[in-house]
Amino acid sequence: MAERSAIFIPACDGRAFTVQRGETFRVVQVEGHQIGDFVCWNRHHPRERLSTGETVNFNTVAGPASMFLEVGSRFWSNAQNPMFEIVEDQGKGVHDFFYAPCSSQLYVALGCAPTHRNCRDNLTRAVEPLGLDYLDIPDPVNLFQSTRPRPDGSIDYQLPPAKKGEYVALRALMDSLVAIATCAFDVRVDGKEANSCTPLEVRFV
Repeated sequence: MAERSAIFIPACDGRAFTVQRGETFRVVQVEGHQIGDFVCWNRHHPRERLSTGETVNFNTVAGPASMFLEVGSRFWSNAQNPMFEIVEDQGKGVHDFFYAPCSSQLYVALGCAPTHRNCRDNLTRAVEPLGLDYLDIPDPVNLFQSTRPRPDGSIDYQLPPAKKGEYVALRALMDSLVAIATCAFDVRVDGKEANSCTPLEVRFV
């Protein structure tokens, strides 16, 4: 397979690319502490796409039920097929399944301007040249996002702990279209410090 150039994803932006079955890439922290909204589709049949619910189901079958991902965990499709496998994880399983991509309407609900940069629009712009649109965007795996349930059912939201140069490596289990957005969410949650958006880079190995 020919060597592929790295893909730089600027802060508050998104990029899309295709991968072949068996290909591996790393999603790398350029400056650190950045969330990456990761979505994917079967490249030949894009109605088949990432399902976070099926990902929870089938990773539970493979091991004990857990909100943590680890090396060997897979991302599954809405047709119950494995799409990607984690082969390295310097994020130590800190990834999120709870949240949909941030959107213009979410920011309006939070009191921000409707023009606030957001992941759903960024992902849409990234995949539009490939024939997909706003309603084709599935709920993502939010790489490096630290959210965990508390005993009372509330959600503990922490800043992404991954540092500069750390990465998660994913191996494609089918020919896929991938889109990743550097999450633009910069609103204070539970009185905690807000995120500041920084770049990510995709490096093929």
